[in-house]
Amino acid sequence: MNPMPEPLSLAEKNIWVIGLAGSGMAAARLLKKADAKVFITENDDNSLLRERAEKLRDLGIEVQTGGHNFEGHDLPAFAVLSPGVPLNSPVVESLRNERYPVYSEIEIAQWFFKGKIIGITGSNGKTTVTAWMEYLLREAGYDAVAAGNIGYPFCDLVREKPETRYAIVEISSYQLETIKWFHPHISVFTNITPDHLLRHGNMEAYAEAKARIWKNQITDDWAVLPCDDESVMRMAESIHPGKFAFSFEEQPGHGVFLKEGQIVIRDKDDLTTIINLEELQIPGIHNVANAMSVSAAAWKLGLKVEEIKSGLAGFSGVPHRLEIVHDNGRTWINDSKSTNVESLRVALEAMEDNVWLIAGGQDKGDSYKPLIENVKNKVSCMLLIGEGSGRIAVELGEYTRVIQCGTLEKAVKTASKEAGRGATVLLSPACASFDQFMNFEDRGDHFRQMIRETIK
Repeated sequence: MNPMPEPLSLAEKNIWVIGLAGSGMAAARLLKKADAKVFITENDDNSLLRERAEKLRDLGIEVQTGGHNFEGHDLPAFAVLSPGVPLNSPVVESLRNERYPVYSEIEIAQWFFKGKIIGITGSNGKTTVTAWMEYLLREAGYDAVAAGNIGYPFCDLVREKPETRYAIVEISSYQLETIKWFHPHISVFTNITPDHLLRHGNMEAYAEAKARIWKNQITDDWAVLPCDDESVMRMAESIHPGKFAFSFEEQPGHGVFLKEGQIVIRDKDDLTTIINLEELQIPGIHNVANAMSVSAAAWKLGLKVEEIKSGLAGFSGVPHRLEIVHDNGRTWINDSKSTNVESLRVALEAMEDNVWLIAGGQDKGDSYKPLIENVKNKVSCMLLIGEGSGRIAVELGEYTRVIQCGTLEKAVKTASKEAGRGATVLLSPACASFDQFMNFEDRGDHFRQMIRETIK
């Protein structure tokens, strides 16, 4: 049974929503549907936010932009925090100091959700695993919808499709910081590498936020774990759900692993072959790990071997993640989903040599030095853009040619003129997008559009 909120009825309850991003809007709409009195407040003010505000006002929701001013507003039963608003912001600290509960949008969604939740977190691979899991379940005939950080807020799913049987929810560390009862039946933890350190302060705090995905799981639940990631396995030593690990090497216990070029599952005393690696459509050793984690989750949901195999073999990837956009003698690849150093490392591992790398954006504070060997061996030229371009050049510039382009448009035009036939032009920024774009999807869409306009 899903846990319920402390206020069992939200009708006429005063609820504040902090932040007018997508998840904040979704929470406000769902709470309004539950007859709550919703007030949503946003610190920034621009044309996009004003447009969003008008849509909510049309639903009878009070909206404030351009600062947080609570004068004249009744005190809330609780507040809902958009993931983009940090816990140390003055408005959140004020609420918590006054002992008002502050919840995540995914927390609110589960209060109203009657189906099963498969929660996906980790530093890299979340979006691919979430989309792959949705594809596999749908191909097998199950009612499944991907939601959360993948771009469809969980609250919107619950409001629009309340009878959904399986919600596959991609979850960020920001969303996990403020859960209280949130409870996936199956959690998938892909890996842990440095990311969002400017937000969390250090690696330990970041990892602890991710580990909250296990907080409310019980012995009847399952945690899918990366056996080869020692940091995750140490964090998971004392968790309550059953553990089902995946690994690139055969393991003595139950779980998913590779054996002679095949993904196999050992459960109890049975060894079951799922698929040959040659049958997977999407490239890269990282996608073998993603396939194993999907296999583990599907197995623990009770799917048949042929259903799992069909779902693995038929999946062709997700937009903005190693997406081949065009081939005109040069291969143009959109990996805009690469928003951290580890994600770029994984992308370069999947490439051959002669890579023209477009990288940079809003710097997250992580070191780029783990990329030295890949840059030295595979990258012919770095075309740098955005705020992070200077530090990337300082840390990696001695290992390959560097062209400071500033903008994505200039980088595409430069690559179209200078990269020879046989080159791979890879947009894999290793940075956030917010210095020049709304989000990584917007960045990837611009990349596609520029290729269409530049390459005749």
